[in-house]
Amino acid sequence: MGLHQLDAEKILRSSASEAGLVQYIDEGIRARFSYVINLLNEFGSLTDEEYPPALHQLKSMVKQRLLVARDWALHPEILDEEITQPFFVIGNARAGTTFTQMLLTWDEGHRTPLYRDVRHPSPPRGLDPAADAAALEEENNYVRSMVERSPQMMSAHPYLDQGGNGEAEDEDVYSLDFNMVYPLQLLNVATMPQALVPPDPLQALKFHKNMLKQFQWKTPTRRWVGKGVLHQYVIPTLLQVYPDAVCFWTHRAPEEFIASLLALLEIQYKPFNGGRYSVQPQEMAEQLKAGIDYFLKSEATYDSRIHHIRFRDLVKDPIAVIAPIYEKAGIPFTKKYEQTLRDRLASSDYRANRYGKFDYTLEKYGLNREVLRKQFSEYCDRFEL
Repeated sequence: MGLHQLDAEKILRSSASEAGLVQYIDEGIRARFSYVINLLNEFGSLTDEEYPPALHQLKSMVKQRLLVARDWALHPEILDEEITQPFFVIGNARAGTTFTQMLLTWDEGHRTPLYRDVRHPSPPRGLDPAADAAALEEENNYVRSMVERSPQMMSAHPYLDQGGNGEAEDEDVYSLDFNMVYPLQLLNVATMPQALVPPDPLQALKFHKNMLKQFQWKTPTRRWVGKGVLHQYVIPTLLQVYPDAVCFWTHRAPEEFIASLLALLEIQYKPFNGGRYSVQPQEMAEQLKAGIDYFLKSEATYDSRIHHIRFRDLVKDPIAVIAPIYEKAGIPFTKKYEQTLRDRLASSDYRANRYGKFDYTLEKYGLNREVLRKQFSEYCDRFEL
């Protein structure tokens, strides 16, 4: 059996040539794509069986990125679009960020990037109905294949029942420009490592803002709702790029989100990376602690544009949590939105356990609640978790 390393320049050039997009390669794209390919190669080599699907997915990403570059060259007015007072959901993975994102998109005129938008960004939505339908169908099939390979994903992340209309994370947008390795973009690349913060957050967030302009060019949007599980590490940059942002930062007890995260990572990576999955629970807990120590000491964490939320409070009474934040930001919390929240949260279609309860325990991973509470005591005390 042969083993293969990926050749960044060869993949970039062949994909661009096949799509007739060579002229849209610039040195920034080349450098960032090389960065991503290096991460994949450092994680391991691909077998004869793994190489073709990996190559296909990477070439598809290159094509989509260069199509966006072509759109901006042909229609520079796209980048003149205004993004006004966007919402951003911040928080560790499994701390209730997707739930919060969903609630905020239920307000009239609010919108979040969807899987079909991020992975099929060109032509922009609303420009070609047939292309829009094809993008949705392709992404529906992709999500379906993901769930077939890892059925537990539905109980862990029931929002996948929306298929291609599922809410994407901002890290998904960053990865389109090769700022990072994001799992849902690269499920067919068996050497996919875990996600890291983009090495150039300013470049990543500027690209993110331009992509929101791309998404809304032909489909006017009153307010965008972004959501990222790495935003807490780049808050100063986020607020620099989006100075009028309103941020919702969810916090959950460490013994809860860490256990859930370990269980999720297992089903998100293990079925897809050919036995390469290797997460050390204690090491991960220490990394998360280091990250929390970092943002607890950052002045940006306490910026007035950031609103800290206990996940348990949000689950108990979302209206009581969200309405005051709207008021502080000068945004009307309408009766219509309040009723929408009440109606949908009462519906079985939105129950978190609609595909079965997602079970996870610390004990499975050799961790102890009391030890974690002590290890994360400063965090728990600061946010009364």
